[in-house]
Amino acid sequence: MIDRITYNFFNRGMSFDEFLKDATEDEAKRFRYYYDKSAKKHSPETFRIDLKHPINILVAATTWCWDSQTNIPIITRIAEHSPNLNMKIMNKDQLPFLVTKVNDGEKVPQVLVFTEDFHYLDRWVERSTRAYLLYAEYRKKYGWTEETKDEFVKEYRKGFLKQQIEIEKSVIEEMRILLARADAISASTVRLVDSEGSCDD
Repeated sequence: MIDRITYNFFNRGMSFDEFLKDATEDEAKRFRYYYDKSAKKHSPETFRIDLKHPINILVAATTWCWDSQTNIPIITRIAEHSPNLNMKIMNKDQLPFLVTKVNDGEKVPQVLVFTEDFHYLDRWVERSTRAYLLYAEYRKKYGWTEETKDEFVKEYRKGFLKQQIEIEKSVIEEMRILLARADAISASTVRLVDSEGSCDD
């Protein structure tokens, strides 16, 4: 379990564009598709989250994961439109210790939330509640066997795309709640209120 990282470690992380350099051409196209489409479907104000204190988020992800491909573009848009929010991405396969097992699996993406001086606060995992419910609906319908899993994946993704705008809104709202809590914790942290904090370890 991570309790703190350093400034230097955080800055080893990548921007959205840098992260895509490790992707295959097809993977990068999917990331770009969801990134570009999100700007057409949502106004800039939809992505903006007003924070009173600097918050750092480190996203552990993989380029091949569909949940990473659909969610990281939205989280990137949030970071781009939210003052005081700093975001970096790291490849989970290269730094597996960043990822906590959830429901007996190393789910990605995982959004790790840190204070201004890089103490761990919280995390968001894999997909929004709305997307989980949709996933469960299709899993119940198709099951997960060698015979059905390809059809399940195909039909779930078709269902996802039909609800894409609402699912993206649910991701934004869950990020808003997560980061508002982080902001409130920062406001009540004596270490941050009474000192400059050490961010250059």
